[in-house]
Amino acid sequence: MKTVLVTGVRGKTGRQIAAALTRQPGIEVRGAGRNATNLNQPGVRPVHFDWEDPASWPDVLKGVSAIYLVKPKTPDPASTVESFLRLAGEAERVVLLSEIGCESRDESTDELKVEKAVQALPFDWTILRPNWFMQNFAEPNFYLEAVRDSGALKVPTGGQPVSFVDTRDIADVACAALIDSSHARRAYTLTGPQALTFAEVARRIEEIAGHQVSHTDPPLAEYLSGLAASGTAKSQVEYYRRIYTHIQKGQTALVSTAIEQVTGHPPRTFSAFVEENKNIWRRK
Repeated sequence: MKTVLVTGVRGKTGRQIAAALTRQPGIEVRGAGRNATNLNQPGVRPVHFDWEDPASWPDVLKGVSAIYLVKPKTPDPASTVESFLRLAGEAERVVLLSEIGCESRDESTDELKVEKAVQALPFDWTILRPNWFMQNFAEPNFYLEAVRDSGALKVPTGGQPVSFVDTRDIADVACAALIDSSHARRAYTLTGPQALTFAEVARRIEEIAGHQVSHTDPPLAEYLSGLAASGTAKSQVEYYRRIYTHIQKGQTALVSTAIEQVTGHPPRTFSAFVEENKNIWRRK
């Protein structure tokens, strides 16, 4: 029996990866997070874990053979990750959740620094670089409320498309990389099968939600100024500047075949995702 640690187990990818691992024979799944003890996921053993509390790290890592790693939100995430992984003496594999296009970003960005920190350590690492999640439109605190309640998506994209990916496909790739050594020292860009603009996304959801959904595409500077004026933290404003700039430069339009190559099945389509979640966007 091998033990796989899933950090961020309550997150969009973490809970899907934990579920996928429970379907694999001979795998014990350890789900870690600050609120993991409230986790109610069959087959997953929850453990308390806090990136900002190094005293919580050794027990989480004891007996672990593979780790799914979500970048921490600490002041210096690369240093935090390096310190954490140096305690993982029994682990053989680390699968890191990164972001699409990370390999071409400035050396100073946290995402690239974390990738390099993982690659420098003596593990069989795999880097996952997914595009934007389809689930962002169907889960709270991202776009769900805007789509359902106001029918308005205000996103500065410059009309450029995004090849949205389903987190369940990310989970299938991560699961393969965590248990199969053939994926060692590889980086996978993970996308859906089609790039769509936010206007196209709005139209597809509108067709099934039963109310109007539209996309407003403001200038990036105007959008960021609005965030700053509303009290959004400077670091968060800069994060939004970076991710929306990537869209506007066409860097999220890439369609990759990696999901099918790794899993043997094609990535889920946005149309299927919309059909599956149609009741979420309908107003009561």
